[in-house]
Amino acid sequence: MAKLLFRLSLPTTTGMIIYSLFSLIDTFFVAKLGALSFAALTLVIPLQILLISVSSATGVGLTSLIGRTLGSGNVKLADNVAWHGVVISFIYGGLSVGLGLHYIDSWLIIFGSTPETFALSREYMQIILWGSLFTFLPMTLGNIIQGEGNTFIPMVISLLGISLNVVFDPIFIFGWAGMPALGLNGAAVATVLSQMVTTVVIIALAKRKISKLTWSRANFRPSLRVVSEIYRVGFPAMIMELVSVMNLTIINRTLTGYSYTAVAALGIFMRIRSLAHMPVHGLAQGTMPIAAFAYGARQYDRVKETIIKSAILAFFFMGTAWAILQYKTVWVMQFFSQDPMLTVVGVTCMQMATLFLPFVGPLVILYTVLQAVGKGFTAMWLSMTRQVVFFLPLLLFLPHYYSLNGVWLAFSLSEMLTTLVALVFLISLWRELQVRNKFTVVMLFRVGYLLERLRAWLRWS
Repeated sequence: MAKLLFRLSLPTTTGMIIYSLFSLIDTFFVAKLGALSFAALTLVIPLQILLISVSSATGVGLTSLIGRTLGSGNVKLADNVAWHGVVISFIYGGLSVGLGLHYIDSWLIIFGSTPETFALSREYMQIILWGSLFTFLPMTLGNIIQGEGNTFIPMVISLLGISLNVVFDPIFIFGWAGMPALGLNGAAVATVLSQMVTTVVIIALAKRKISKLTWSRANFRPSLRVVSEIYRVGFPAMIMELVSVMNLTIINRTLTGYSYTAVAALGIFMRIRSLAHMPVHGLAQGTMPIAAFAYGARQYDRVKETIIKSAILAFFFMGTAWAILQYKTVWVMQFFSQDPMLTVVGVTCMQMATLFLPFVGPLVILYTVLQAVGKGFTAMWLSMTRQVVFFLPLLLFLPHYYSLNGVWLAFSLSEMLTTLVALVFLISLWRELQVRNKFTVVMLFRVGYLLERLRAWLRWS
């Protein structure tokens, strides 16, 4: 089983790590503009996540529905679902341009923009909003291709997009190759141009004969039922994303009460934390099909084995990241900051916000296994517990007593408390897997049974 887990996880994990490394290079270029520009960029992250979250939620529903319809052999219906996804992406693009640009000042104030950062954030987001169609369409097409069972092309497209972004960044930010230096606006131009190129590429790939879909326009029939089926699966994902946007907005508004340097430190921390999470999310991609198949085949001991092996690996991945962020923090920050004050704040942020980081890995695995065994809403409630029940009150409470450090501690303490709650969810799932095995109690008294299971759970060959 361990070989299968590595085989399914390694390509996705590698792709995610490469993507995150390129994202850090992108961060490196923007950080060269100084703490103020980086703070301006960090303050618009909630608005960018808001745009991406609706597309991501739609994509989750599309992937699921197209996979199921193709599995049933109904290619015409799958074509219709795909065309609905394309139309929805155009609608989102139009709404982003129209509503986004009309209410941009209000959005920026809501998301915590300050007088120092307002103009920079506004100009950056105007460019992003004008190019928003090229945000939605490639994401939608990637999810459609993934629904056909091809996970390689979406990964390559993502890597192409971030690679182009990294290439375009210095050209437009600093004025390389004879281009005018646009500063932070150059980062927005680089993002939109890279998205435009990836849109063209993925459209060409989606229409090639390797696609299981025919993409016949004759198969498109507008249907509210198709839309409701898409969002029946995607709605929980959208709720979790919107809660994340709400939390990030409150964090930004809290930090702006201290300084834009604190906001910039948060932006750097979030990107570094994203890199730390990538190996675990790649591992989760391999964990889900194994756990789902074993559960469907009633091989409940194999589900347990999957949980244990994946959780151990996830703990190791996050433990490695924790050691670096705790003991090599100054070395990490020096890549993104030449400002002594930003370096000091960033080092404190990373050390205090990652005290219990190793436990996040097993948490992600538990979310994944719960989804794999059909408990998607249970996973959603566990995630909501972390973000709403623990993190939000801590974020509002701790700064009154610990000032800026209270914001960073809210990350760590919410992770610790969620881990304790997750143990209850894990015990419940474990007992359910025990109950489903009718002969478990008898087998426990069988000589060598427990040793046999322990060897299976701990064997990696």
